[in-house]
Amino acid sequence: MSVSDARILLHFDIHEPIELTELTLSFGSLAKQYRKHLTDELRSQGKKVKDINDIKLYITKIENNCILAELAGAVDVLGTLVSVANYTEIFVKFIENVDKAIGFFRTLSKRDVKSIKAEEIEYSKKQCEDVAQFLQVASKKGKLGLSVAEYSNETERKTIRIKFEYKSDEVFEAQKGALLAQSILEEKSDADYKDVLMYFYQANIDKSKADGKTTERAIIKAISGKDLPIFIISEIDRDRVMSLKDDPKMNPFKASYRVDVNVETDRNNVPKFYRVLSIKEIIPGEDT
Repeated sequence: MSVSDARILLHFDIHEPIELTELTLSFGSLAKQYRKHLTDELRSQGKKVKDINDIKLYITKIENNCILAELAGAVDVLGTLVSVANYTEIFVKFIENVDKAIGFFRTLSKRDVKSIKAEEIEYSKKQCEDVAQFLQVASKKGKLGLSVAEYSNETERKTIRIKFEYKSDEVFEAQKGALLAQSILEEKSDADYKDVLMYFYQANIDKSKADGKTTERAIIKAISGKDLPIFIISEIDRDRVMSLKDDPKMNPFKASYRVDVNVETDRNNVPKFYRVLSIKEIIPGEDT
């Protein structure tokens, strides 16, 4: 298989062990963003890909400088739609779009959550998720580098066409903004059930994590008599529940919550997980 002379250079400048799953997810998320970018680019030119799964990035080299990976496109797969010469411009536009997204989410992360409207967010929920996942590795500790290089067939010399570098705190801000945007867009989604009563069966003492990992469980009798894991989408609503837990005069287990909720089910349509889109009212228990 022949690949493009143009390369995307992805540099994780991290001097500590990286969990393999996180690294794999990061590469995969960048590939998903590239697939969407190229699909949109070809459509704007009146071209169409028969199978979007043919749009792939291939690792051509990994160097022992933290993690420096070269990514190329497959020329013989999309040769009729994308010329060899065009790959450089396609990669440059793609990396510029990634940089734009990082800048957008960094700015978003610094704003008051209450002031952000879903209509302002330029990306879909899936795009927000992909960006956040791509940035996960570098958001903890280290730097991220993105560039596009072009190789000469005659001299094998490498020419850098475009280059961006981000410090760890900048990557962290962008990931935080992407997760925040995803949360806001989730809130806007239509609820499977509206105005149903929820009761806590198990509640965390610590603040619920923004990535959805929680040990909290609740019962919504209108849906199922069983206690199921829940995640409260809105940071504002999570803070409201947290303040209830912190109030010695209130008991979160005695209160009931009027909510809009989405329900995740298994293959047999049995409810397995609640995603609380909005807490409309907290009703204290009679003895609280």
